Amino acid sequence: MDIDDVLVSAGMGRYQITKCILFGLVLMFSNISPVTYVFTAGDLKYRCQVPGCEDTSGNTKLTYNPEWLQYSTPFREETGHPYKCERYGKAMVYDNGTKSDQCLPRDFNQTIIETCRNGDWVFEDHEITIGTEFGLMCEDNKWKLSMVGTVNNFGQFVGIPLSGMIADKFGRKFGMIFGAVSSAILSIIQSLSVSYTMFLVLELLSSIVSSGVYTITFVLAMELVLPKQRVVFYSLLETFYPFGGMLVAFIASQVKDWRLLLQISNVPGLLFLLYFWLTEESMRWLEMQGKKDKVIKILHNIAKTNKKHLPDLSNMQLESTSYLTDGDGVKSKASILRDIIRSPMIFLRTIRCSLVWIGITLVYYGLSINATDIAGDKYINFMLVTFVEVPSCLLNWFIMEELSRKSSLVTMCLLSGVTSVCYNLTPPDYMWVKLSMFMISKLAISVAFCIVYMLTVEIFPTRMRATLLAVCSMMGRVGSMLAPQTTLLAVYFGEYVTMLVFGVTAFLVAAITMTLPESKNIKLPNTVDQAEQIGHFLRRDSKTDNE
Repeated sequence: MDIDDVLVSAGMGRYQITKCILFGLVLMFSNISPVTYVFTAGDLKYRCQVPGCEDTSGNTKLTYNPEWLQYSTPFREETGHPYKCERYGKAMVYDNGTKSDQCLPRDFNQTIIETCRNGDWVFEDHEITIGTEFGLMCEDNKWKLSMVGTVNNFGQFVGIPLSGMIADKFGRKFGMIFGAVSSAILSIIQSLSVSYTMFLVLELLSSIVSSGVYTITFVLAMELVLPKQRVVFYSLLETFYPFGGMLVAFIASQVKDWRLLLQISNVPGLLFLLYFWLTEESMRWLEMQGKKDKVIKILHNIAKTNKKHLPDLSNMQLESTSYLTDGDGVKSKASILRDIIRSPMIFLRTIRCSLVWIGITLVYYGLSINATDIAGDKYINFMLVTFVEVPSCLLNWFIMEELSRKSSLVTMCLLSGVTSVCYNLTPPDYMWVKLSMFMISKLAISVAFCIVYMLTVEIFPTRMRATLLAVCSMMGRVGSMLAPQTTLLAVYFGEYVTMLVFGVTAFLVAAITMTLPESKNIKLPNTVDQAEQIGHFLRRDSKTDNE
């Protein structure tokens, strides 16, 4: 009698609802570390002050884009924005050194370029970031701001396998709480950084310890519900995750100070220490540790909370569920790697699947990061683009029920690619149309992100499924590491290039997906031979149905 059999008697009710909320809060918090850098290291719009044309004494508020700016400051052809640290030299000298009644083209010599690097800038909006505080100003320092996002995602790349080892060694609950609380502590310390280097090191450490919180929390949550209800439960839990990003954007819009943003958004994370008493350890992990008494105690607690009655389990031998073992025994990583290499089809499938993951994560995270560059309020734009992930979680279930895995993934990638291209083709005057195109692209790629998880699980054999899912997920982090660097494309090649890259990438992912086998409504393969025959089984079944 396995744990799922006992859960049928324990029932679904108040216990699962309570834990869903508790775990949902952890999932929401797990989205704070991956997106905070968008605002702490965000690039701002600013220009040089122009003595003689505006009051540079600091007594009056200056306008970022006055009518005469085109005469005094060079503009970038790629973006249409003024250079941040350059201005034209004066063609005439004012006796009093204050502003004139008007600034005309004849007042400036456009063959002379002056630089301003001593804090005499005019900002579109007042905001304190690491750029303004650590002197990372001007275009030549833009890469240092983008590097923060790359370091964050590199930390996740390193942290995912480490968090898995911690969870396997010390328990799922410990891994979840350790990751969430440690991330909060490191982020609070990060808010006290005195240099760019210190900030970058703490960004790396924070992302490493927080990277596994999402996965571990989902494992804990999914074990509490019956198999038939896991898809619905999964979709509901997924809706908590985007609210973490929306919360960060809201706090950033109110404080506009990177130190306060880190402190306010992370102090609540310390409360997850209470989860040592509010949540239970994974029953599957306890079972593998031979702690049957604790498993039985948790099952009785579930039944009691749900007002159900369980039979006496003290003399019953609980058996591990099939997905915790490799089917024919747990094998070493080296043995699994040899089996992958020996099967050219599985090996090539792993490469193609990894490329799909890289492309989807690049577009997904790239759209999130570049949401702050859309015309209009960057905070509202980021919240809107993040909010579309909520309906995508629910839409994902409907799409996968109605369409095949390949068809749904290809359709979503094509939709994301088309709307990314349409975003570029829409005139700037139609701001809401452009924003709608951007949001549809993000919605589609968010659904694709959910589908690729399911497809990856279904096309690999049991004894190497977890390993290859981890491999594809880790390779996907290459895309998320590249995503922050896409902000440099607009600076050096024009603002149209960024969305064009996302569109082309989505199209390539759709093309690669077409080479993967269809896996909907098939029995999960247990062996390499069965996995290699997935496509053949479907074609044969289809042929039989037609006859």
